[in-house]
Amino acid sequence: MEHVQMVTSLQQDYAKKRAITITIFLLGIFMGALDHGIVGPALSSIIQFYNIEASWGVWSFTIYTLFFAVSIPLMGKFSDRIGRKHIYAIGITLFSIGSLLAALAPNFILFLIGRAVQAIGTGGIFPITAAQIAATYPPEKRGKALGYIGVVFGIGSILGPIVGGFILKYLTWQWIFLINIPVSVAILFLLLGVKQSQELTKKPIDYRGIVLLTLTILTVMLSITLKSPVLIMIGLLWCYLLVKAEKKAKDPVVNIRYFTKRNTLSLLLLSLTSGFIMASTINLLPLFGETVLGLSKAESGIGVTPLAISSMIASLIGGLLVDKIGANKVLLGGFSFTLLGAVALALFVNYISAFVVTITVMGFGIGIIIGAPLNVMMMKNVSVQETGSAIGFLSLLRSLGSTLGPTMAGIMLTVFPDKFTYIYLISAALSILSVMVVFSFTTTRKQTQR
Repeated sequence: MEHVQMVTSLQQDYAKKRAITITIFLLGIFMGALDHGIVGPALSSIIQFYNIEASWGVWSFTIYTLFFAVSIPLMGKFSDRIGRKHIYAIGITLFSIGSLLAALAPNFILFLIGRAVQAIGTGGIFPITAAQIAATYPPEKRGKALGYIGVVFGIGSILGPIVGGFILKYLTWQWIFLINIPVSVAILFLLLGVKQSQELTKKPIDYRGIVLLTLTILTVMLSITLKSPVLIMIGLLWCYLLVKAEKKAKDPVVNIRYFTKRNTLSLLLLSLTSGFIMASTINLLPLFGETVLGLSKAESGIGVTPLAISSMIASLIGGLLVDKIGANKVLLGGFSFTLLGAVALALFVNYISAFVVTITVMGFGIGIIIGAPLNVMMMKNVSVQETGSAIGFLSLLRSLGSTLGPTMAGIMLTVFPDKFTYIYLISAALSILSVMVVFSFTTTRKQTQR
């Protein structure tokens, strides 16, 4: 009896410590999400302060996207080598340093450097938190815990523009970045009390792979952003050299098996399509509200709120359902929702009530497809020692899709007269393709069990 009570007490103590650890990691997610939404309202003030053209102002987001994409797989790989706690601490530190640089930058170039450092730090926060949850929670509780990421990110994203507007009303735009510093210090202080046991990889560092991967990601992402065929060709060349080098590396920064094994490749492609659907939908909704429904800029901006709220709710519900009925079925439902939403936006939405209902459905689907199911499915297909790296590449492909979606949408807006129809039909087609891929996962699993 005493033995049972001792075991129960130890289990409760471990669960308590794990919950505290995850809360500290989620604070980083909240800070990053808040920053993501808070910068937008300050863009015009930043452009005015540095006396630059609006086209240059957009680079405050572009540079962030580029270096975030580079940082994700590298931080994921290093978390398997030196520990998730240490990489998370490095990420928080870099984020705060980047925030300070951006706030105090005397010119726009130094401001962009600050944003780049911020982005590198964020790469040590978002995927590492998902990897921490995936590695420390048992399979039957993993989905619910991963769902918290979407909830926290959703709250931060909704509060971001509100907090940003409040700061701009009473303070200068620099405080949008300076506010991150005390929050970062608090997180690092709390992190001192976290003790983490993790089996680490001890092999030579793949420096050549790191350089080639960085060049490949930067070139490919920049080629998409600038719509440059020349950069695409250069990116493909770097990619070829990367694959060639990684086949010879003892501990490659890019595990080629992720792209040669059917299951992991399928999951990476699903992450790519989820990023495409999410970004092309969210980025275009305000313009859709203005041009199709005749809403004002303020009304169209607020109109995205139902999508954000439903996405946040879906992330939690999706996580709970993953533990109950399995990640495959939940992901299948998520892409089914985005299919319905995309078809409705393409063909049927002509008035506000239909718009609200449709983006609520779309948001519910998005909350699922970028949430727990893909992370859980990836965890089942890699070893525990590769958790950080695998989740990192899943996030990288989502980031690539998030860049590709708005870029393709921008091209189509200028080419086709009935622009929104074609854009959302592409999202619908990708949703159908994703449903087929997820269904093949379910079918294969049933055949294996027989």
